[in-house]
Amino acid sequence: MNVVYASDDNFAEIMGVSICSLFENNKDVDSLTVYILEDNISNENKRKLDELALTFGREIKYKSIEKVKSNLASLSQQRGSLSTFSRLMLSQLLPLELERLLYLDCDTIIRKNLEQFYNQDFEGNIVCGVLDCISKQHRARIGLAENDIYINAGMMLIDYQAWQHNSMDEKIRSIIQKHSGKVPYADQGIVNISLNGKIKLVHPRYNCMSIFTTFSFNDLLEYRQPSACASSKTIEEAKRDPSIVHFVTLFCASRPWFKNSKGCFFDEWKRYKEKSPWKDAPERNPQKYFFQKLGAVFYKITPKCISLTILGFLHARIKPWLMGK
Repeated sequence: MNVVYASDDNFAEIMGVSICSLFENNKDVDSLTVYILEDNISNENKRKLDELALTFGREIKYKSIEKVKSNLASLSQQRGSLSTFSRLMLSQLLPLELERLLYLDCDTIIRKNLEQFYNQDFEGNIVCGVLDCISKQHRARIGLAENDIYINAGMMLIDYQAWQHNSMDEKIRSIIQKHSGKVPYADQGIVNISLNGKIKLVHPRYNCMSIFTTFSFNDLLEYRQPSACASSKTIEEAKRDPSIVHFVTLFCASRPWFKNSKGCFFDEWKRYKEKSPWKDAPERNPQKYFFQKLGAVFYKITPKCISLTILGFLHARIKPWLMGK
C-alpha cells in the first residue's frame, strides 16, 4: 500500500497524528509505505516521523516539492499551501513504477483497515473519491455541468499508471495556465476539472467530512444547496462508523488540534496524538478568516432557519460569483 501525504513544517504535527492512526489501524497490511511531499519540514519533525515509522515497522520516504513550485506559484494559497498543491504534480515527484496511490490530507484520521478499499477495481477511472456537496453555480464556475461529479480531494485513490498514461500533470499545468492560477478551490477545483468523466464515486465513509458530522442532512442541503449529493441514508452510515474522518475547515466548527475544541471524533484524534511523538505539543490557537468569524457569530445569534438560508445563499450563489472576479 502506497499512501501519500503533503505537508510543510507547520502541518507536520497534524500529519503525524494522521499517520499514527493509519499505522495503528493497518497493522495487518503486509507492505505499507508513506510518501511525504514535503516543503521544508524541519529535521526535528522528520526525526519524530521516522520514530513513528520505526515504532510500527513501516517506512516513510520524503520527496521535496522544490522542483514543482514554479508550476504552482500562481495558485491562491488562501485555500491551501504549496505543499498541498504539489499533489497535482505526482508524476514529477513519485517513483513512476508505483501502481496505485492513496492520497490523504493531513487533517484526517484513519479508523479502519483500508486494504480492501485500496485494492478495489477502478472500473476504467483514474481516481476514486467522495462526492462533495456544492451548488450548480460552483460547478458552472469551473466549467462543469450541474450533475457532473465533484469530489472532495482530501482523499483520492489514484490509478497512478492511468494518471501517467493520461498525462495528468501536463493537463493540470495547462489548466493552471489557462486560468492564470485563479481556479475556485485551487487544487481541488483543478482536480475536478482535469479528471471530469474519470472519477469513480465511493461511499462517504471513506471521507467523512466535518460538514457531514456538524449538520443534519436537511441543514446540509439548506447551507450548501448542492446540485448533487449523497443520500441521507448513506451519509448517516458514514457518520455512524467512518473509515476516514476528515476535519475540514468549516465556519461553525472547530478542529481537534485547537484549544478548547469539541466535536465529533475529536477525542479520537486526541488519543492518536497521545500515542504519537507529538503528545506534548501544545494545543494551537483557533484560526479563522474574517468572513468565517462573521459567519460563525451570525449563525450563533440568529435562528437557524434564518441564518442557514442567508448563509446558504451567500455560499451557493454569491461566493461562486465573487470567485470569478
